[in-house]
Amino acid sequence: MTVIKRYIKKLKNERGIALLMALGTIALMLTAVLQANIDAKFAIEATAVTKERHELTYDALSGIMIAQAILVKDAQNDTDGYDAPCENWGRQDKINEILRVLPSGAGKPTKLVISDELGKIQVNALVTDVKKGKINVAQKDLWFRAIDDIVSSPHYESEYDIINETKSIIDCMIDWIDHNDELHGINSVESDYYEGLETPYKARDDYFTSINELLLVKGFSKRLFNAVNIPSYVTVYGQTTDKNSVTYPGKININSADRGVLRLLMKDDYSDVISDVMEYRDERNDDGGCFNDLRSLRSYEDHFGKIFYNDIITTKSNLFRVDSTATINKTRKTVRAILLREKDPKTKRWTCEMISFQDTR
Repeated sequence: MTVIKRYIKKLKNERGIALLMALGTIALMLTAVLQANIDAKFAIEATAVTKERHELTYDALSGIMIAQAILVKDAQNDTDGYDAPCENWGRQDKINEILRVLPSGAGKPTKLVISDELGKIQVNALVTDVKKGKINVAQKDLWFRAIDDIVSSPHYESEYDIINETKSIIDCMIDWIDHNDELHGINSVESDYYEGLETPYKARDDYFTSINELLLVKGFSKRLFNAVNIPSYVTVYGQTTDKNSVTYPGKININSADRGVLRLLMKDDYSDVISDVMEYRDERNDDGGCFNDLRSLRSYEDHFGKIFYNDIITTKSNLFRVDSTATINKTRKTVRAILLREKDPKTKRWTCEMISFQDTR
């Protein structure tokens, strides 16, 4: 009898152990299944996010191609001989009309803005020959007008000090660009100065590639950078290229220049008519297009006299900035491109090449 009891007790213990092992196995399997479900959910969500990002990128990039088509068509149909925001490429109502007629699912942005990059000051035009350090005097005078008012502050007691400080900053900009080691002014610097700073670096000794690079130049403080409104008023683009060299003519389109830039293009005696000039060039006809003749400087002179510094202005452009934004649900993506529009000398066909691209967000 004792033997039977022992056997039954042993059997119960073994069954208990087996039950515990079975429960443990089930728990492990359940954990694995739950983890697999979680992993699958994350994979599906990640795939959805990746798909959405791809769609956003595609839709935003399609805006650049639409802008290229708009600008080429503008050149093909150009009978006026000028470029201005009152033309179709610069009219938001016309651009929005184009976007509306495109079928859904065709790949299109929710917002597309085209602006004239040659309505800005072209900083690289300061130097006409980087090897010889030859400067563009008209561009140097332009920068003097841009910086002088900002440098003028309680920090300087005399007009002489203000002039010297302004010249010093511009000379440092020139020496940042040119290839030689010769200083353009007594207060200018070359690479040896920058290499001696706490965080050393070299002068580029070439054209600026980014407007933020100006902050590396001696004397060009953040205060000056913001006061001149560098992001809105200055560009590093505007080059023309031939077989042997790259140059920056620096001509600014008075039809599209912002008020702050336009002021610098006008002689001091005429600065009080800037509002009238802007009203003249921005006046629209009943259809929303350009009302006045903006083909040449002569049309402005007929109305206002010889108000501009003629050697730095134009009424045409071949360089445009495109900001294209796509939106899916609450997610937004914007890309930016600089487009160079030109006519092929052999085929006589207009092209619009993307020379710069930036994924802004």
